[in-house]
Amino acid sequence: MADAQLLDRLLTVIEQDILPKTQIGVTQGNKIFGAAILKKSDFTVVIAETNNEVENPLWHGEMH
Repeated sequence: MADAQLLDRLLTVIEQDILPKTQIGVTQGNKIFGAAILKKSDFTVVIAETNNEVENPLWHGEMH
């Protein structure tokens, strides 16, 4: 995958997968944090999640 394609994919994942979950989490009282794990072979999303410390304070950055 070319650098421009990779960058486009990463920005798409942030916009479509991470940001919506993070926005919901923030409205529930969580801090701003989100992440995704992508398959190395084709950069499809394996999991995208956000901070969930309101459910459990130990989950302040981990994805579960």
